[in-house]
Amino acid sequence: MENILNQEGIKRYSNEFCDRLLQAHFSQHDVITGPQILELQEIRQINLFVMKNLLNAWRKETSKIQSPYFNYDAPEVKEAQKEFMNILSRNIAITQENFGPLLLQATQETILLIFSPYDYYTHLINNPKAKSLMVKDLKRISKYVKINQNVLLSIIEQAEEKGYEKISKDEAAQLLNEAFEQTLESPEDVDVYIDKFSKVLPLDENIIYGNSKYYGNSEPNAKPQINSRFDVKKSILNDSHAENKQTLGDVHRNRKIESIKKSISINQRFMFINLLFDGDESAFNSVIDYLETLDSQRDAEGFIATQYPFWDHESEEVQEFMEIISKRHN
Repeated sequence: MENILNQEGIKRYSNEFCDRLLQAHFSQHDVITGPQILELQEIRQINLFVMKNLLNAWRKETSKIQSPYFNYDAPEVKEAQKEFMNILSRNIAITQENFGPLLLQATQETILLIFSPYDYYTHLINNPKAKSLMVKDLKRISKYVKINQNVLLSIIEQAEEKGYEKISKDEAAQLLNEAFEQTLESPEDVDVYIDKFSKVLPLDENIIYGNSKYYGNSEPNAKPQINSRFDVKKSILNDSHAENKQTLGDVHRNRKIESIKKSISINQRFMFINLLFDGDESAFNSVIDYLETLDSQRDAEGFIATQYPFWDHESEEVQEFMEIISKRHN
């Protein structure tokens, strides 16, 4: 029997779960800052989705205040805006009233991603406010997805192989189905996350999954089960192809380096300082020195996400910078 999501149960649980987190933090603080957001919950995915939703809301707000009397596409204007937003991003301070909706959305997204990744990605590609998806937007979102991420990476990889920059909803649905059919990885263990959620508020699968009564007398539309999509045996595939295929994650795991600073070439150093740190060599050195002290890639990515959330992760300079960090902390 297929699992059916209990939407009302998820909604009630998410609200109470968030209420407890909000009470715990704001009973001691007037606002929540960027670093505090990244350390708010043991389930890191929630923290990252909060940052994603915060930056999405920020982008929408800034687009509304553009005056028709000025050229916002002028290079110097773009550069000034980028610097201004980077400064603001290092001074995040959100009240409980404004933080609550961000946390609730992030929690519900995380639950969906863990317990029904097919539903999560279906919702992602069926945004009612957009007729199509930009591949660059999917790549940006992928920076914040750390659970069952292989599906999204597969969609992006397939889209790039086909030369897509923009994907229609029908094309996205096809890519999604292909991604689930072709993935060789199992989904994340839900029991681990049930335990983590339960540290704040008891959770069991009866809260997450309902039954047919939630849909009346009719059967819900058939869709792949959470595990069946991932656990399909790949014996029908060419075994040698499956063994030799290099995933996106493998590219980053191929080689480890001992020092970030020593692994940066002269040309890269010049590029990073000028394109990522606005010519500020001191800021560049400080960031590198700090990254060298961190123990994990998770901490390094969290630091970059908080301090420089508006870096263009499609740009050559950011990709090279993040690849070096990945190799150092792998």
